[in-house]
Amino acid sequence: MKRILYIRSGPYQVELNSYNLQELGLASSLYKLGYQCDIMYYHRKKNYEQKILKNGIEIRILWRHGIKLFRTGIYLSMLNKNFLKQYDYVICSEYSQIMSVLMCRQFKNTYIYNGAYYNLFKIPFMERIYDKLFCHYINKKVQKVFCKTKMAEEYMHKKGINNTITVGVGLDTEKFDKAMEVKQNTQEILNKMKGHRNLLYIGSIIKRKNIEILIKAFVEVKKANSMQDLQLVLIGEGNRKYTEYCNSLLPNDLKKDVIWCRYIENAQTKFIYEEANIFILPSTQEIFGMVLLEAMYFGKPTIASCSAGATTLIENRKNGILIEKFEVKEWANALELLLNNNEKAKKMGECAMQTIKNEFMWNKIVTKMQESF
Repeated sequence: MKRILYIRSGPYQVELNSYNLQELGLASSLYKLGYQCDIMYYHRKKNYEQKILKNGIEIRILWRHGIKLFRTGIYLSMLNKNFLKQYDYVICSEYSQIMSVLMCRQFKNTYIYNGAYYNLFKIPFMERIYDKLFCHYINKKVQKVFCKTKMAEEYMHKKGINNTITVGVGLDTEKFDKAMEVKQNTQEILNKMKGHRNLLYIGSIIKRKNIEILIKAFVEVKKANSMQDLQLVLIGEGNRKYTEYCNSLLPNDLKKDVIWCRYIENAQTKFIYEEANIFILPSTQEIFGMVLLEAMYFGKPTIASCSAGATTLIENRKNGILIEKFEVKEWANALELLLNNNEKAKKMGECAMQTIKNEFMWNKIVTKMQESF
């Protein structure tokens, strides 16, 4: 069995039980194609190894404390030639992480998995310096840059990195498949949703997610159509001042029609998706948006801005609705279109489900990657 090392380069410690770590689904699907994939994650304090089960596959996690340089991580132990001899391929996250450059120099069969289509990590003047120093080198040395979206691939081309292929991002449904019991706090939300038509948003409550336009569109639809059964469900936490601002946009008589929930476990969102009527993601920027994958998988008609993930997943007016402008009237019109046409909404949701099952599960993504090994 050939071996792959996946390096998540960013110097930020993740929680294995938290929201949808893409690397784990990728690694378990690679195993089914004949590749043992180890994953390296940053740890704030120490180096150690851990084995976990994912989709019935044992995955080795290499926790490594590295050098944190601005927003990039350098892991010298990963660059040791004797250590690297055990691997056939290395995949590094993001072209903009210095480990991608160092690994291209140290290991012949290095690949990069890139999602950014804007400056995600660097101070603007640092981006120009980094690109000047390293983009030509990366393009020359890397075996292939796997891009999560077409926007990400176009971004790479603008940097002079042309050795690319768009493979997308996959959905791992293991947590949903195992979630059989509705927990108490989830049930409390479901009780409030029952008997209503529910517009759903799941994600951080921050400016980039543009919750304000969602609330304004909801208010316009409620005021114009007197839809007494229509509710807005917001699940997520974030910036306090921005949350307060968004709440201030709600007229007092409509506050009762908005369900705010700071947190529920990712696996439990399964039950929330099932009860929702429409999912909305109005982000101004979104590297991909795993919630889009999830909502579409559960057959929800989805309205989204033209961010990278949405334009990759959604064929406008067929399996979802894409909106280019951030004008309240356009978002309200899209909501009304689906709310007033149950058959259209149902067909759109069914088509969304088939899109994810047929094209965006991890087994589909890793098959595209395998063609470049």
